[in-house]
Amino acid sequence: MKKLNLIFILFFSLSMQAEVSKSIKSKPNKATVFLYGAELTHTESIALIAGTNEVVIEGISPLADETSISAYFKGALVIDTRKEQRYPESPKTMELDAKYNTFIHDIEDSLQWLAFDMKDVENKTIALEKEKYLLLNNRLMRGEFLRDSIPLLKASLELMRSKLINIDEELLALEKKQYKYQKLQTKLEERLNYYQLLVSQNMNGFTINQYKPINQIVVTIEAETPIAGSLVLKYFINAAGWIPKYDINAGSNSEKLELIYRGQVYQNSQLDWSNISLTLSTSNPTQGNTKPILSTWNLFFGYPNSYPSYQYDYKKQPAQNYNLIQRPQIQSKSIQEDNSGDMAEVKSLEPVFTMSENMMRVEYVIKTKYSIASDNKAHNVIINKEEIPVTYAFMAVPKLDNNAFLMGKITNWEDLNLLPAAARIYFDDSYIGVTTVDPNTVKDTLYLDLGRDKSITIKRQNLKEKCKEQVIGDDKIVTKTIEITIRNTKAIDIAFELEDQIPITSDPSIKIELIKSDGAILNELTGKLTWKLRLKSKETKRIVFSFEVKYPKDKVIGAL
Repeated sequence: MKKLNLIFILFFSLSMQAEVSKSIKSKPNKATVFLYGAELTHTESIALIAGTNEVVIEGISPLADETSISAYFKGALVIDTRKEQRYPESPKTMELDAKYNTFIHDIEDSLQWLAFDMKDVENKTIALEKEKYLLLNNRLMRGEFLRDSIPLLKASLELMRSKLINIDEELLALEKKQYKYQKLQTKLEERLNYYQLLVSQNMNGFTINQYKPINQIVVTIEAETPIAGSLVLKYFINAAGWIPKYDINAGSNSEKLELIYRGQVYQNSQLDWSNISLTLSTSNPTQGNTKPILSTWNLFFGYPNSYPSYQYDYKKQPAQNYNLIQRPQIQSKSIQEDNSGDMAEVKSLEPVFTMSENMMRVEYVIKTKYSIASDNKAHNVIINKEEIPVTYAFMAVPKLDNNAFLMGKITNWEDLNLLPAAARIYFDDSYIGVTTVDPNTVKDTLYLDLGRDKSITIKRQNLKEKCKEQVIGDDKIVTKTIEITIRNTKAIDIAFELEDQIPITSDPSIKIELIKSDGAILNELTGKLTWKLRLKSKETKRIVFSFEVKYPKDKVIGAL
């Protein structure tokens, strides 16, 4: 008896050590959304036995990147993770197929009889059309008999009128009947296609809904002792991301502007995110992580390029953003961006996130849970609201645009953790337009374009009487003089920065000299001229600068 009990205990303990498999229907409870892509997290409470456990997590995205799958269980060792698909068990479908085939037979029979009816309508229509043709072309109706008389003609017209009315009424009735038959034929053909599709998809024992595979991740866990805890499963998907957006609210009488930071989250993971914890990350896992390697830089003789004339026509060049922003390439998608947001609604918001920053990225952990459908459309998430000290200045680059631009100058902008993004501008609570925020600048000051100001008029022109070309010896000398006129029509004094330029060169045979600057600051590396002015109300100022270009007379310079 003792020996039997020992055998039973041994058998029971061995069976407990055998691999146990359990399935869990799950949904993601957390999403870390990157600029491109997202990491989904499933957290499930499970109990493990001593030995090898196989846990099957169902309800994952079919777009999960298998190489990114990771799992963690505190107190046990995760041995393996793998992505699989499971198809539901095949039901008995013979009775269902028989029912569908009966429907198909009845519909095909109805279509055949309907074709006969439509052919009958067509034959009657042809006969009436022939009768109408003979009536209209009858010699009596056309009055071609020699012994025609008024009574005969009158009788002929009355006969033709009555017959034509009858024929047209019958043709109209046949046309209505044909239209009715065609609509019925279309509906029957649609039903026929539907049941034929059902039968074709039932051939392998699956209905339409049951044919869809169930996506799952199988996690193999080794536990030394029975233990209960939480299994954390993570994986990456490409079909998601977020786009940073800003709302800028500035005012004439304020030394601060309000920056509202929001994100437009989209996802098409084929899995709806319901009541999910959301984290927005500034990193991009889809970018390559390998450091580039410099190759040898070889110089060799070649032929100079030819420069098309339009390359130097500044009037044809698009105006550049002040910060020369390199905007990120956003994936093509059907996002319906809303530019009609209500500033009053977001101005009262408090920060709804906690921010964490490490060596690689900044993450915004959103306090409010969100539900985001798998529809690839933008879902707005408000992140933060900050008041930032700002200095206002008017600036202009009349060589490219004769308008003055109101600029917001922000210092210590590195602490804001901004991303390149579009921003909607509101000035004194009125919508101005859209600008771009570019934190990828190496300047000490971040410039925000706050809009055009039409109350400052600017005119730039060449002074022809002071522009000349002359040849002295082997050299050609070109002198250019440019006048810029600025008028402040405002009722207040303003600070104003004006920009223009002179050409630069790396060719030692070309000599460029700034003859007159009118107080400009010259950047010798770029040739940019900057004037910092103070314009009183109703004041007009004229800026005149000139430069000289000297080069061999047998050469031609483009863009001069």
